[in-house]
Amino acid sequence: MSALEQRIKEALTPRGSRILRFSDLAPLVFGHTASEGEENSLREELDRLETLGEVVRVRGEKYALIEFTNYQAGTLAIRGERRGFLLSRERGTPDVPIAKGGLSTALDGDFVLVQLSRVPRRGPSRGRVGDSPFEGKVVKVLVRKRKTVVGRIYRTDDGTFLKPFDSRIDAEIRIPGGRDLSAPEDVFVEVRLLTQPDQHRSAKAEVLEIIGFEGEPGVDVEVVARKWGIPREFPEEVLRESEAASGVLSREELAARSDFRQRVIVTIDGETARDFDDAIEAEALPGGGFKIGVHIADVSHYVREGSALDAEAFERATSVYFPDRAIPMLPERLSNDLCSLRPDEDRRTVSAILTINSQGETVNAEFCRSLIRSQARLTYTAVGALLEETPPGQRGESAGPVSAAAMGASSEQGQTLTAPSPLFAKEGEKSVPAGVIPMLRTAFAAAKILRKMRTERGSLDFDLPDADLILGETGDVVAIVKEVRNEAHRLIEEFMLASNEAVARYLESLPVPAMYRVHDPPDARRILELQTVLEPLGYEIEETDDGVEPAVFQALIDAAEGKPEERFVSDLVLRAQKKALYSQECRGHYALAAPYYCHFTSPIRRYPDLIVHRALTRAITDRRPVSDERFEAANLMLERSSQHCSERERRAEGAEREAAAWKKFVFLAERIGDEFTAYVSAVAPFGLFVVLQEFYADGLVPIATMSDEYYRFDEGEHQLTGTSTGKVYRLGDVVDVKLSHADHDRRTLEFALVGLKPSLRKLERPGKGPRRAGPEKRGRKPWKR
Repeated sequence: MSALEQRIKEALTPRGSRILRFSDLAPLVFGHTASEGEENSLREELDRLETLGEVVRVRGEKYALIEFTNYQAGTLAIRGERRGFLLSRERGTPDVPIAKGGLSTALDGDFVLVQLSRVPRRGPSRGRVGDSPFEGKVVKVLVRKRKTVVGRIYRTDDGTFLKPFDSRIDAEIRIPGGRDLSAPEDVFVEVRLLTQPDQHRSAKAEVLEIIGFEGEPGVDVEVVARKWGIPREFPEEVLRESEAASGVLSREELAARSDFRQRVIVTIDGETARDFDDAIEAEALPGGGFKIGVHIADVSHYVREGSALDAEAFERATSVYFPDRAIPMLPERLSNDLCSLRPDEDRRTVSAILTINSQGETVNAEFCRSLIRSQARLTYTAVGALLEETPPGQRGESAGPVSAAAMGASSEQGQTLTAPSPLFAKEGEKSVPAGVIPMLRTAFAAAKILRKMRTERGSLDFDLPDADLILGETGDVVAIVKEVRNEAHRLIEEFMLASNEAVARYLESLPVPAMYRVHDPPDARRILELQTVLEPLGYEIEETDDGVEPAVFQALIDAAEGKPEERFVSDLVLRAQKKALYSQECRGHYALAAPYYCHFTSPIRRYPDLIVHRALTRAITDRRPVSDERFEAANLMLERSSQHCSERERRAEGAEREAAAWKKFVFLAERIGDEFTAYVSAVAPFGLFVVLQEFYADGLVPIATMSDEYYRFDEGEHQLTGTSTGKVYRLGDVVDVKLSHADHDRRTLEFALVGLKPSLRKLERPGKGPRRAGPEKRGRKPWKR
């Protein structure tokens, strides 16, 4: 906080309420009659604070701190039926609905100033836990989010218009004559807004670029990326900086880094991965313990604070992974070359060396800047087969030796890596170096005790099956198959979780300013909703005075394992959780039952990990305590950076989800009339939302198609009930559905019911519900940590 900002806030901080004229505020800020230059600097600072939503200008040149007014600033979100909400900026505070007609000129995503008014409680939907007692009206747009919009061209007798691809944009966008680049009807284009929406929600724009027609290769992903504002190209200055980076190590740097190049260290990734940012090793210790090494690419060596590279990486904050391509956070020179831990090449790393006792507890942690030389580039497929002692050919995969597509894709020199055993060896191929397979088995043993430790402390793990999209040459989906997770995935996951916890514990113990990954407990409303749905199915949620422990949710998942409702129960439990996010506060990770947690292991693709690397390397080279003044200033910057990184993560997830959903839609839209097994994921007055169990795609069964009788919607019970026969369709029911319609404009699927399978509902709960499952049922994967 600048000195001027501090003086302004002190002047506006009252014992009671205070609104000050500019002429009264200036002398309080400066302590004397302000000069013209001082008045100009004060106005500039007030404008900046108003844009941030911290100061409100009311009735001309009168100012007040927003906290002492009936105004609130925040991001506007447009949701279903084009209803606006002001997103809360504080934990535990509900979003504020915008009154009908109260959007003014704002669009979804704009940072706005909203005037609040209290809404009287009436009706059953008022006064529920989590409802806002206020309603808002947008009075000013502080920051416009959108300068461009992507959509389709359409023409009427009134002229040329854009139909936005983003349904949350509820404005009519007219393209004046001569500004359309002669774009043909129905083609996707990107436009620049010439005017913002007026009070009638009408705006003007000009076409910047013609993208292409739906169905052409790559158009779908390009449209989604532009909709979400994800940059596809790097600025020239950023590319120049990345190309100038060097992998050559000086004698001084070699002496300063721990040299691990002779140790048995490997990477394990997917078959198509190119950015290898983590490598592992393990050795057994007497007494049943282990020493494990987690070596992470030293991105902070190449991406220096204040550089153009750093600014661009911060702006992106994360890589984005679409079905047919990745949009990286860092240029390829770094992400796939200098920072990628490729085999047989010296690479700079930051290492966490952890000593684990026989109970899976980390009893010692050492951190250093290091140098490694990966001995093998291995894949999850082959390592998983090795650890499970089953050759790939017996697991429904390609038979034969573990080679380029299995134990390791071809190395940079074109050599194929295979395991040195009679089962895997093939004459003429380069074997994995001696010691790799014994090390992998040791690492697997270490991972099992780490997983057991997490299980016993109550960690909540999701191992939800997802869909893998198999693409053809043009980028279209040719098949959707169940995602495969094996013991190799779980091994890497346990090593990464252990190192993330150890780094967070170390940084917090010093303490030094850092960015943490936090996950807060679910709120009361979510738990109540979950109880309402699951208790009729025979599942009980046990609460204590401290709330619901994550182990209780794990018991629900374990109890549903192998049952028809397994996926449904897991989805519900996941939806009940709050979103994990980034924070300058180390307040723990609820789902992991971990008091300390951060992201350390993926600095190539996540900016928060890069921030953690900088904090860690500063801490291990400069052990002097951070002064209170520096700590406070750094924490303020970290608070803003954490909010930005959390928002960018949500943006990336939204874009990835939408691109995959579009490709699934195109694949399924050709199957009109086909029947599928699904479960009811939500119940609404207008029908049943269902999820196809085979493809994990969703759609709607409109109530208008349920013509056998009249159905009444019961919001409290999450069900539709027939008024004549009492037939019930409720959340979690397994149904057969037939695909009846595919809406290509909205990319939505509609289904008709074929029959109701045996209901999951139980008239009476058996006993007291599920009990916590034993360790043999546990050890599942967490969702995105």
